[in-house]
Amino acid sequence: MSISTSFKDKVAVVTGAAGGLGESLVIKLAEADCKGVIINDINKSNAERIATKITNTKTEAIIVLADVSTSQGAKSVIDTAEKKWGKLDFLVNNVGVCYRGNIWDESDAQFSKTINVNLYSTFYCMKYASKLMKKQKYGAIVNIGSTAGITGGTMGPAYAASKGGIIALSKHAARTLGKDGIRVNCVAPGYMETEMLHSVFQDKKVREERWATIPLGRSARPEEIANAVVFLLSDQASYILGDVLLASGGRTS
Repeated sequence: MSISTSFKDKVAVVTGAAGGLGESLVIKLAEADCKGVIINDINKSNAERIATKITNTKTEAIIVLADVSTSQGAKSVIDTAEKKWGKLDFLVNNVGVCYRGNIWDESDAQFSKTINVNLYSTFYCMKYASKLMKKQKYGAIVNIGSTAGITGGTMGPAYAASKGGIIALSKHAARTLGKDGIRVNCVAPGYMETEMLHSVFQDKKVREERWATIPLGRSARPEEIANAVVFLLSDQASYILGDVLLASGGRTS
């Protein structure tokens, strides 16, 4: 994606950045000349691998190994950006988990973990990021939802509930933070080629059946969803606030 507005001097935080969409986001931000990017994850080796990928760019990468589903973990990520660069321009809440199941067989532990990782992390990171962004009177936040948060989906009850919550939380934050110059939006992908998706749909036949329901006939590549996120972060989206950008290949049209 070619971005006419450079991200020079901008600082970003990406949660769940050690693979899949998070990895693509870090690379896209570096391509746009971001000054600094916080790579947040709990997988040290993958985080280091991705940081190495942008070594030869103008972007400085800092790895923060923290569990952002906890208030303390989320605060440590935002604090790191403030201590290092004195500000935070962009936040992408991308971390997520999914257990495929039904309302009658998803375990209590699976439901709780999904809500904690997907929804609580989004709340905590926005809570601390918004405090810093309000001082700046500027910021852009993009939360990664899912079409499952709109349709209910087929990935599991907790996943649908968490993603629906992210959409509602994004809209609430947009209404309350817009006056401070902080734009909050949400990207809701459909099926996307990630390790998480393949772990949920291990049966190739099942995947092919699902892909057949998509007008484009395939799942999204992570970089395609990353392009949508980068657009919403950029000044090209300066009048977009509280919206949900669907990226489903036509499946939800």
